[in-house]
Amino acid sequence: MKALAEAFNPPELEEARKRGRWTAYLLGSASRSLAKKLNEPRVEYIWAVAYDIHVWGFHEAKYDLEKIEGDVTHMEWLLNYTKKLVEERERQRRRNA
Repeated sequence: MKALAEAFNPPELEEARKRGRWTAYLLGSASRSLAKKLNEPRVEYIWAVAYDIHVWGFHEAKYDLEKIEGDVTHMEWLLNYTKKLVEERERQRRRNA
C-alpha cells in the first residue's frame, strides 16, 4: 500500500509524512482512496484481507496456514498490480523528465 501511495499520492500520504510514519488507520484509508483513484476495488478489498491476516494470524495467532492459504492469490495479485503500476509510473516520469 505504501508503494502505491508513493506512486499515486493519496491524501493520506501527506499525513503519514507529517507524522513520520504510517498508522493502520492511514493505510486502510489510503487503500480506499487508491481503490477509488485507480478505479480498482480489489485494492481496498485485498488490503482488508491483508489486515485481517495481520491481526488474527500474526498478533492474535488464531489463523493457521490452512485458514489463509486461499488468500495467497489475492496478495500475489496486489503485489503484481502494484509492481506494474509503479513501473509504468516510473517510465512516464522518465519520458517526461
